[in-house]
Amino acid sequence: MGAARMPQAGGCEQPPAGRLMMRVRFAVTHRLSALVVVLSALTSSCGTDAEGGSFNDCASSQFVDRTAASASRTIGYGGASGSTLFTYSPRCITIAAGQSVTFSGGATSSFGVHPLSPGVLNSPRAGTAGNPIQRLTDGNMREVTVTFPSAGTFPYICEAHASTGMTGVVRVQ
Repeated sequence: MGAARMPQAGGCEQPPAGRLMMRVRFAVTHRLSALVVVLSALTSSCGTDAEGGSFNDCASSQFVDRTAASASRTIGYGGASGSTLFTYSPRCITIAAGQSVTFSGGATSSFGVHPLSPGVLNSPRAGTAGNPIQRLTDGNMREVTVTFPSAGTFPYICEAHASTGMTGVVRVQ
C-alpha cells in the first residue's frame, strides 16, 4: 500500500514530505540545468576567459603582439595586406592602450563590400558597449583608423562574411 496522504484544512490533501522534497529538487535541478545551458551558449559566442578561451575564434595563442611603438597596426581585408578575400590579416591583434589600428582594404576593397561592425560571430549586437570600432558600410571608404583609448577586448566582424570566418579581435592592454 502506498504512502498515506495527510488531510489538510479545507479538504485538500498534501503529498508526504519525502515526495514533496523530491519534486522541489527536481524543479530546482531542471531550472539550474537550463540556466547553465543558456549561460554556456552566451559565453561561447561572446567572451574570453583567463584560461585562453576564444572570442570570435581568436584563441590566446593566436594574438599577434603589435604593442611596440614601431609595430605596424594595419589589419588588411578583402585581399589587402596579406589577407584573403574573406579574411582579416592579422585577425587577432594585441595593442597598448592609446594606440590605433587601421583597417585597410587596399586599392580594391571597400566597407560597402566588407561592412565592418563591432560584434561577435552569431551575435552581431554583442560586444558593442564601449567598443571604439564603429559600423562602416560606405562603399567609397577603403580605410579607417580606430584609436583604442583604454584596455579591453574588442571584437569585430564583416557583417556580410562573418560566417565564412571574417571575424577578429583587438585586445588592448
